[in-house]
Amino acid sequence: MTMYRSACIIIAVACLLCVPDLVFAQDAISSPAQKSIGGSKAEMVPSLAVLNSKGAILQGNKLTLSDVSPNSIVFADRPVRAAGHVLTSEFIKQ
Repeated sequence: MTMYRSACIIIAVACLLCVPDLVFAQDAISSPAQKSIGGSKAEMVPSLAVLNSKGAILQGNKLTLSDVSPNSIVFADRPVRAAGHVLTSEFIKQ
């Protein structure tokens, strides 16, 4: 029974080492969608984002967030339905 269990563990580890691309998640900025139907245009889509932070200060018309999470959730409904995670620094740049 011990040899059978050891063999199963070795096979499982070997499988995980052979397919590392399936283990890691992708984000929308560094690896955009590979499929395209029809013509593709680099067009800005109005989107909403969820930024998490540990604190915030509102002074007049200025909102200052502190300890902002490095990842943000981005989503859109119209004209294109899309959702995903993106680095907060990349979202701010765009």
